[in-house]
Amino acid sequence: MSIPVRFREILRAQYDDHLVLSPREGGCIRAYPLLEWEKLEENLKRFNKFNRTVDNFKRMLFSSAQDCSLDAQGRILVHPELRDRAGLGEKVLFVGMMEFFEIWNREDFLEKFTPKGDMIPEIEDELARLAEKQGI
Repeated sequence: MSIPVRFREILRAQYDDHLVLSPREGGCIRAYPLLEWEKLEENLKRFNKFNRTVDNFKRMLFSSAQDCSLDAQGRILVHPELRDRAGLGEKVLFVGMMEFFEIWNREDFLEKFTPKGDMIPEIEDELARLAEKQGI
């Protein structure tokens, strides 16, 4: 799978060519630069080590994670099991999410996230509530 040029430029400028891929609920693959994946691991270490939910999440996350590197042409090899789990077909969409990016089946993404009706004002209102709650 070829990573878009803009994503490659950011990866190479701020990180390196190493990624960790992880399938996520909802039908996508999250691609973390290694440094961001390590930060995620550090954050998970802070959770209660005797909590079953935390253990189950870590099992699901780490058992399905895949290391990969960009080749000279900016491509990555995504294991068929990961592609199938995310429902990726021929047309995919890359979505930047700040410290990682997601790889979606294009049709699934558009169906789930194309704004409908008053969706945007509702989301903005909820973000405003969350920001206020967190003192932002």
